[in-house]
Amino acid sequence: MEHIDKREWFIEYGPGEIDMDLIDRITLVRMDEEDAEVLADISKRAFDTDVDVGAPNPEGGPPGYDDPEFQASVMNYLDCYKIMFDDEVVGGLYVGPGEEHRVMERIFVDPDQHRRGIGTRAVELMHGMYPAVKLWSLGTPEWNVRTKEFYERLGYVQVGWDHGEPKFRGRWYDKVVDPEDPYVWASIGDLKDGVRNVDVEGTVEEKSMARGVRSRRGENLSVANAGLSDDSGRIVLVLWNQQIRNVSVGDRLRVENGYVNSFRGVTQLNIGRAGRLIKPI
Repeated sequence: MEHIDKREWFIEYGPGEIDMDLIDRITLVRMDEEDAEVLADISKRAFDTDVDVGAPNPEGGPPGYDDPEFQASVMNYLDCYKIMFDDEVVGGLYVGPGEEHRVMERIFVDPDQHRRGIGTRAVELMHGMYPAVKLWSLGTPEWNVRTKEFYERLGYVQVGWDHGEPKFRGRWYDKVVDPEDPYVWASIGDLKDGVRNVDVEGTVEEKSMARGVRSRRGENLSVANAGLSDDSGRIVLVLWNQQIRNVSVGDRLRVENGYVNSFRGVTQLNIGRAGRLIKPI
């Protein structure tokens, strides 16, 4: 474990936020399936306390937050860690795929352990585990005053709004690791069929009318196309359902973790279930 200068830690985060005796006892350990039940229990109790900080209802955590099967399934596509205090599991932290840009998808700590610096230490350990990352991102509901303070204290800066949740906006944060060596976004003109983990920014030049389609599962969906461009070129951006209502001509958009394919000979950018559509501020 990396050496921690406790005096510098105290100056950085201040009294009342960090339990100095715990710093060296917090670790991140890879989650396995047998951890799913205990993590689901901690997750439920942690997110249910959000009702005290602005949540619209007492059981309104993120998808699958109280489901052991969900906790186990996310290991298939995220780096999932349990937060350990000595030999006790006290929380979870999930990191999205990527190389130089990664998203902290979720973090939760046992509410009995809140306000002791455990979450702060877990995030700092996460940063140290991915030395190739140049840009960290994360999202949190607009109403959550607790996480807003927490992330901003850790150096995250709000850069936009995430409209992926139909009932409220999400604040979208970035943390630049080294301003002198910033993350370089992809150029739209360089996007080719088959490229994945695409991060681009562009402006919506046009948008088609929505049309109804039926999914393979028999769901009725709405789809529309938008022309997204930057200085290097233009690409068709595929929008679904709520995304259609949230996007207008002239909007500046950021697509994170998208993928590119070809449909009827047209190259198009897709957001997908793992991707995000962010409106920069």
